[in-house]
Amino acid sequence: MAVRIPRPLPLAAALALTASLAAPLAAQTSDLPPAGAAPVDQIAPISDAAPMQDGTPDAESMTLDCTFQTECSDTDCAASDYGGRLTVISDGAGLSAADWQDGVETLALAAAVQGRRILAASAAPETGKPRMFSVMPDGQARLTTHLTDPIMAITHIGSCEVAR
Repeated sequence: MAVRIPRPLPLAAALALTASLAAPLAAQTSDLPPAGAAPVDQIAPISDAAPMQDGTPDAESMTLDCTFQTECSDTDCAASDYGGRLTVISDGAGLSAADWQDGVETLALAAAVQGRRILAASAAPETGKPRMFSVMPDGQARLTTHLTDPIMAITHIGSCEVAR
């Protein structure tokens, strides 16, 4: 019995098929609100794990107070008194989110938690200041901000401890 191998679609047919699939999708997204105006954009920052019906949390939350004694730019370092609070919520299935509050702004971060190691980042397209946050199990912490005008990186070096 001969096996018949299907012939690939001609390029014109493939393009027509792609266009016909894209049109309904474009129609579905045309009535979405602009970035920053969707109802979910108004949700308050993370503050605590939501309870299940019996009152037990369905996620774990951790709040850390962070202080940074050193601030380094691309070329030099200086003493710093910068600090803030990092709140991380993990769902137990590998998904985590965090927020950083420093008295000037609250920044939402995607996070990964491995034991007591926390890595969190934000692309921050609205501010043009991407950030990377690292907290090691012993409390050592780094917060790096990348600027684009002028291009440079600022790293805060310090520590975080569980908030009381």
